Amino acid sequence: MDAVFIFWRVLHIVAAMIWFGGAIVSGFFLQPTAQALGPTGQPFMEHLMRRRRLGIMFPIVAALTVVSGAVLYWYNSAGLQLAWIISPTGLAFTIGGLAALAAFVGGMVFIGPSVADQTAVARELAAGNGVADERQRERLERADRRLKLASRVDLPLLIVAALTMAVARYLA
Repeated sequence: MDAVFIFWRVLHIVAAMIWFGGAIVSGFFLQPTAQALGPTGQPFMEHLMRRRRLGIMFPIVAALTVVSGAVLYWYNSAGLQLAWIISPTGLAFTIGGLAALAAFVGGMVFIGPSVADQTAVARELAAGNGVADERQRERLERADRRLKLASRVDLPLLIVAALTMAVARYLA
């Protein structure tokens, strides 16, 4: 094994752990807690996303996971050799890679814009009287629905990706 391959593999594993672990913590703990707190949950989420930069970290680690996974896929498939791709190992890596790619796209389509909407409304509220009007409440509710949908879709996709990556090398 060469050092370049090891670099890509370590990068892939570390980035994937952060992405997957963060998605679990966010989907099962942070978002439900912020929602249960009602209006006081919004400043918490804004602090988490803007000040702690969670909203920047997730796209970066997701992109690093996808890019490093593509490099590893190319390397392991010897340049996309069909014989490897249709092997049990290759199929498992293909399924896992497609699941991760779908989760990445889903995150960019649903999560990013939803967090941006929530942040924009929070700024409007901070600049105003702090009480959401009907339009702002609708924007927050729409963003919340999109985040819930993203969690219901992305988390299972990330679980499929993690499981297939974990067992792919052991399939005969």
